[in-house]
Amino acid sequence: MPKEHKEIQYAVGIEDLLICMMETDETSDTLPTYSDTIYSQSNIVSLGITATTSNFVKWASNKKIINITKNTSFGLAFALAGLNREVKDLIFGKTATKGVSFENAKAKTYPKFAVGVVFPLNDGTKVVRWYPKCSVAPIEETWNTQNDEMTVDDISYTITADPLLTNDNTQAELDTGRTSAVTVDQFLAQVVCDESQVALLEAPTTEPTETPVGGE
Repeated sequence: MPKEHKEIQYAVGIEDLLICMMETDETSDTLPTYSDTIYSQSNIVSLGITATTSNFVKWASNKKIINITKNTSFGLAFALAGLNREVKDLIFGKTATKGVSFENAKAKTYPKFAVGVVFPLNDGTKVVRWYPKCSVAPIEETWNTQNDEMTVDDISYTITADPLLTNDNTQAELDTGRTSAVTVDQFLAQVVCDESQVALLEAPTTEPTETPVGGE
């Protein structure tokens, strides 16, 4: 059997954070609608992604005949250098009067929004993701005094990406190195959350070319 050698791809960092607010909630029959404004922030220090999974295993005739895995949500642990004031107010659902807002102990549902992230790869291509149904958790803060060695502390945000009611999608991913892949700009021009939207994305007229490691 012939062997075929393939170059590997690996991440070489993380780029912008994109946030787009959900304007109308979804139903079991309809997709959500999103704001026309997509906020782009160059502020990601690190991102940890965890999956909330459950497994079902069935044995019969002394053999494992079924092994099913279900992923119910993603946990996105962001360390950010900062966050725009307007964007922060939107995702936390803060309403200010004369610059004053309040927190209370009442039960509340945080606003829903989509999160986009861009991961550049070593060959010049990129992996881009939309998480279409996200909500943020209250943050823990630490404020430190400055000294002779000035520092800017990272702020940790925990965001949960849940499945959509309409189609159970938790994530849409573009790999620009795949055949007939659309561009990053085309994918990020709107929140992609359903397979029906892919047909509306304009495919490039030429196939993507890989950039050799180390340059041209």
